[in-house]
Order: sequence, then structure tokens, then C-alpha cells
Amino acid sequence: MTTADSFAMVTPAWVEAQDMEDGADSITVMSAVRVRRNIDGFSFPGRCEKSELYDLAAIALGAIGRSDGWECLDFRMVDNLDGTSRNLLLESKVITQALAQGGPGRFLMLDGDGALSCMINEEDHISLSLTRPGLGLGELRDRAESLIGSLDLKFTRDSVLGYLTADPGNVGTGAKAFVLLHLPALDVLSEMPRVCDSFGRDWKKLSLHRLHSDKNEECGSFFLLSNKVTLSVTPGEIAGAVSEAAQSLASKELFARHKIRASTDADIDDRLWRAWGVLRHARKLSYDESVSLLSLVKLGSDMGILPHIYNSEWKKMVLGVQRYHLAQSARGIIRERHEEARVRAARFRQFMEKKSSPASF
Repeated sequence: MTTADSFAMVTPAWVEAQDMEDGADSITVMSAVRVRRNIDGFSFPGRCEKSELYDLAAIALGAIGRSDGWECLDFRMVDNLDGTSRNLLLESKVITQALAQGGPGRFLMLDGDGALSCMINEEDHISLSLTRPGLGLGELRDRAESLIGSLDLKFTRDSVLGYLTADPGNVGTGAKAFVLLHLPALDVLSEMPRVCDSFGRDWKKLSLHRLHSDKNEECGSFFLLSNKVTLSVTPGEIAGAVSEAAQSLASKELFARHKIRASTDADIDDRLWRAWGVLRHARKLSYDESVSLLSLVKLGSDMGILPHIYNSEWKKMVLGVQRYHLAQSARGIIRERHEEARVRAARFRQFMEKKSSPASF
């Protein structure tokens, strides 16, 4: 595997943040806002000629370069990034599969903190994303509006519908708000089916779905919450609704943890310690299995049943044991695909050994 462009190695801000270390929130893992805009007078990227895509990129990059708030951004033409770099960015959720495929006039812009990214000529001409740890959609919404508003560009807009986008599901505000939630206690108590059913009734304009791996298998107790509706709503209303729903789900998770603490069921303690034991001693681990076990271990840590694991180091493990991140950090060790599971298990053994403490047993 080739060495990735340093541009692709920036750790996302929601992973690095230190203010979460002793905070209450490993439940709301991160918040994100994405705003899509198209430059008036041009077709959507999927219908543009090659020359038009380069013209659009020059216009967008020029406007960004002249605007306040967009300083300290680095950028790359996607076609100049090798496959390893693109896969690292995909694993970090910085780019979409559509942009990763490359093509004429397709660029990515990133700040050095991993908090701001902007895709040029993905499905839309400009796709700005902002992320942060925990719950903070209001702050992200305000900054996104300020950044987009600073561009001296005229965007495609209908007087009735609002901003027009390639995907009709984004028409209106062109904005989506996301919260990534970690809900392992609800999973352990088998309450997530009931929670999802009630969510569908109570929050008809929002969506909640479990994250799956690229093999379409469950991968930890991670759930993505976002708005389904972008038409006839304001960005503030979107951020408010998603934040309120996230707080409601976090409250349900906290109550589930209270039920586990009050329970005398030794099977739950056994399940948490078994997860710890497998990560501590396994010699081969797939990504799906390891993250599912780490999800249980973090629950045990948060509840004081298992040794303490900080939020930031837990997030770094979830990110860092993915295929391409693991290979980059273990250069010279992974030469064949079948060695990946062994290297991942070794990484977990090392991590868990540092976390073990005689006082914890």
C-alpha cells in the first residue's frame, strides 16, 4: 500500500477534541451540518461538460479564496489523490463515494483542524460540511450560514421552492443536520426496535438508522440521526428539531444505563467483561467484530463496570482500526489482506493492556 498524501491524514475534529474527555457525552458522539449550493447559470455537475466543470471549479475556488472565514484551507484535485488517500478520506467520512470516484473539475478543500471540508463538483457545485464533537448543531448552522453568505456568488434558487439541488431531497434550504449517537445500553436491553418504532411516530420529518459496515453488517451501537425534510423549513428549525430528538434519544440511553445499574442480572456484566476479554486476548479480529466489542467495552467503562476509557481514545480506536487507517499506521507489517485481522487484534491487545489495572478487578 502506498503512503497517503498528508492532506488525507488529518484527524477529524470530533475525534481529536479534548473537551470531551471527562464530559458526559459519549452518547452524542458528533454533530455535523452540510450545506449544498449550485452556481446560477450552470447545470448540475452530473450534466456538465468537462470544460464547464473546470470553469465551475475555478469560479468556486476563486470566490472561496476571496472570502473571509475560509482562510487556512488546503485543497487537492481529487484525480491527483491516489487510491489510498481517497479511501482514508472515505473512512473518515470527509468525502462521499461520488467525489471519491474523481473526474474533471472535482476538488476537495480541508482545514488543518479537520472541522471544515468543502467538496467542489460532487453532486452539487459546492457542498460545505462542518463537524464538531458532541451536540452543537446551532453553532455549526450559524458558521455554515456565515461561510456560504460570504461568497460573492449567485446561487440557483426558485422563488417558491428555495435553493435547487441535484437531489430533490435537498431542495429548499439545501441543508442537512446530522448527529451520530452511541446507544449501547438500549441495544443490550433489546429496546432499540421499540425506540425506533416510537421515533418514527414522534419525529416524522427526521430519520434514524443504524450504521452498518461496507459488508452491510451491524458495527457497534451507532445510529445516525438527520432531517428528512429540507423544503419549507429554515436551517434553524432543522437544527432545533434534530437537536431535540438527539437529546430525547440520549435521555432514553441514560435511563437504560440506570436500569442496567439497578439490575441484578449477572449476564450483562458477563457480556461486558467477555467483550473486554476478547479484545484483550484475541489474535484475529475483523473490523465489524472489533467495533461491536469496543462499543460494549465503552458502555462498561462509562458505567464504571470496566476500567476507564476516555472518549477521545475510544473514538481514535474506532477510526484507526478501519482497513486503510490501520494499514497506514502499521506500514511494513500488513503486506497481505489476510494479515489485517492479526494486526488489528494486536493493536487492540496493546490498547487494552494499557487500560488494564489491578484495582479494576
